Amino acid sequence: MWDKSLSKQVLNKLDSTWDSITRHFGGKESQNIKVHILLRKDFDLDFCGGEVLLRWLEDLKQKGKIRLEDSQNALFLSPKTQRIFALLQEKKMPDKSAITEELIRWHLDTFKILKNWSNYALITFGFLGEMIYRLLVGFINPATIRLKALFFQVQEALIKAIPIVSLACFLIGIVVAYQGSLQLAQFGASILIVEMSSMLTLREMAPIITAIIIAGRSASAFSAEIGMMRATQEIDAMNVMGFNPINFLVLPRVIALCVALPLVVFIADIFGLVGAMLVSSMQLGISSEQFVERFLQMVEMRHFWIGFLKAPFFGLIIALIGCYHGFIVAKDTRSIGIHTTKSVVESIFCVIAFDALCSVIFTQIGW
Repeated sequence: MWDKSLSKQVLNKLDSTWDSITRHFGGKESQNIKVHILLRKDFDLDFCGGEVLLRWLEDLKQKGKIRLEDSQNALFLSPKTQRIFALLQEKKMPDKSAITEELIRWHLDTFKILKNWSNYALITFGFLGEMIYRLLVGFINPATIRLKALFFQVQEALIKAIPIVSLACFLIGIVVAYQGSLQLAQFGASILIVEMSSMLTLREMAPIITAIIIAGRSASAFSAEIGMMRATQEIDAMNVMGFNPINFLVLPRVIALCVALPLVVFIADIFGLVGAMLVSSMQLGISSEQFVERFLQMVEMRHFWIGFLKAPFFGLIIALIGCYHGFIVAKDTRSIGIHTTKSVVESIFCVIAFDALCSVIFTQIGW
């Protein structure tokens, strides 16, 4: 920056800060001060630099000590800088109060989210605690368990699901054996399809496919049934009459899935192996007798027990999530649909996550 009354030596010592400008021009009248901006030939301005420079120029004008000759400044004669300054000047800069209000709103939203999560966690732990307590009481005093409701849930949730589970596992067995046979045939190891398809079916595919289908059927049914009872105040009526809703609504469903789901997984194992046997016979020429003989020789029983023992935990996860979402339904029909969808999605996700965890643990310990 320079002034017409300054010598070249003074210009070299004068920096571009406000303090140095006010010190130099402090004894002069403000109307006699004309500040110009010189640009180097290689000077180029971008939006970031334009924002900084624009703020600095506005600060100089607001101080009242400096008067800029815009018409004579090379900075304002460049078409590019004119466009940049025009765009920056049109932009509305937020004031401090707006920024403060925005920060406050963000903090309030964060607190609301944390509060909702804490309430959700408290309700969840309360439900689990009540469920565990009632389950222990039921084991100590079996008379508190409603056997009629238990067998009804076994029939509705599991026995009626056997056809679709069997068909799905049969098709999965066909797909696994077919795709595996194409790869193994390239290495002349087609006979290994028996071990591969059998272990995969027993350990993973049959239990997880069964659990996903049961989650889609039962978790949604549990959530919708209990949610409708809550919306129509039937659960409130049960509390008024002295009946515990956990004993009447949750325990039969949980026990039914934990007890009967392993049996459905056993049936799914059979149909999955039948599908693999069919493909092996048609695609690789391995007879049913050879398939069964090699299966008994090479596949250990631990593979069956791993998939079989995961089934009760799958049933427990599905029943708890479905019943839980039924109990937290608001008293309107829209909430029933929302929580029914959530129960299915969460139960399937938790089943897959639990299966992945079990798979890693069993592999690490050599099972």
